[in-house]
Amino acid sequence: MDGKIVIITHQFSVVVKSMERGLSARGLDVVLIDDNVYEIKKLESETKAFILYLQDSIIGDKDLTQSLFLLCDTFKGMGRNVILIGNGNYHSDFLEEVPALNDYIWINRPVEIDKLLEVISNEKKIEDDLHNKKKILIIDDDITYAQMIKVWLGKSYNVEIVLDGMQGISWLAKNETDLILLDYEMPVVDGPKVLEMLKMHSDTASIPVIFLTGIGTKESIARVKDLKPQGYILKSTTNVELNRTIAEFFKKHGNS
Repeated sequence: MDGKIVIITHQFSVVVKSMERGLSARGLDVVLIDDNVYEIKKLESETKAFILYLQDSIIGDKDLTQSLFLLCDTFKGMGRNVILIGNGNYHSDFLEEVPALNDYIWINRPVEIDKLLEVISNEKKIEDDLHNKKKILIIDDDITYAQMIKVWLGKSYNVEIVLDGMQGISWLAKNETDLILLDYEMPVVDGPKVLEMLKMHSDTASIPVIFLTGIGTKESIARVKDLKPQGYILKSTTNVELNRTIAEFFKKHGNS
């Protein structure tokens, strides 16, 4: 396997070092580091897989739990997966304290090296497939609806969610996307205002935007006509209709 295998842990225990030796014995380039975000980012481009080893002592420790939140944000920002290794008896406790961990594969310890190698290979393939998918950003304050749309589109596209317009602006300052699905009606900063802000900046002005709306009135369409959105999708649309609309959009714009 090309690339480094990076094992992240807040405590360099005997078990962790044994795992490092086991992977190294299979000819892998293994790096063992603590949960330092700066060091993790430095290794991003040369890393094949990240492994996060979760000691039991993290549970109930506010500082270590906060570190896990930061690590999850870091991996999400990099668009990278991470393999979690921990005590199966505390699996639900970890997910309760840090829900973002639910996005990653979990392996109970003790770990068989052959099993770990298999998971690393599978995760790398999933990650490569994900990077090859078109990216869609959903900006919608209704988390239940946004998550439903993410599930509907998730098999074909790499989908991210933010819950308000300003979060969307901040996200786009650090990430790229091929399409924005933008809720028309949001509190504080509504969809038309968000689109207006996007059009004001050269880095985001050309990103195509399709409105998600519960109201397809002439007045709502006229309000954003000059901003030239790519279209409108009623929130009453079905899974099949939504996927067809998105597929047709990318086909029409030469991105199928």
